[in-house]
Amino acid sequence: MRGITAQTEKISQVAAWFSGGLLFLASILIAVEVIARKVFSYSIGGADELSSYVLAISCTWGFSYALFRKTHIRIDVFYSRMPKPARHTLDILAHVLLGGYLIILCYFAFFVVKTSVVKHSAANTPLATPLWIPQSIWLAGLIWFGFSIAVLLFGTLYFRAKGQEREADQLLGIATLEEEIQESAELNAGSGETK
Repeated sequence: MRGITAQTEKISQVAAWFSGGLLFLASILIAVEVIARKVFSYSIGGADELSSYVLAISCTWGFSYALFRKTHIRIDVFYSRMPKPARHTLDILAHVLLGGYLIILCYFAFFVVKTSVVKHSAANTPLATPLWIPQSIWLAGLIWFGFSIAVLLFGTLYFRAKGQEREADQLLGIATLEEEIQESAELNAGSGETK
């Protein structure tokens, strides 16, 4: 189970880096477009369209990385004061509900892609992008996010069944203060920052 979890996290990290790179390229394209319009009264065309595809795709592919790194928004004011069994139940319930929501989202997203393929839909823009291309990549990101949720959920249940509470807490529980301090220290050490 550790191997599957580690591989899923690694792929999610690569997807997040790739998504970040796409966002960076989109921002450069937008900057060039703005400068070209202002200085040369010339439009490259398509910068807004491509950047909207990049935003949608990078979001869906970044969701799983945020899940693994526990950077998604959580309300943990009361959570951290609860007894462990209640926290474990809330962790599992939260991921089951998120997974259920994602199943519904993927179901409807699939039909969006299917409709674009069947109707040969293209963007009503100068690029006339076949919509199934960005929509398929977007849907794949949603499916990957769902797979990541399932890996974390089943991994947690597996470790709890084996009595390995620490491993289970590392998968679904919120980061402890010590873990956050350690992560900050690692980031500072990696950037060469000293105190």
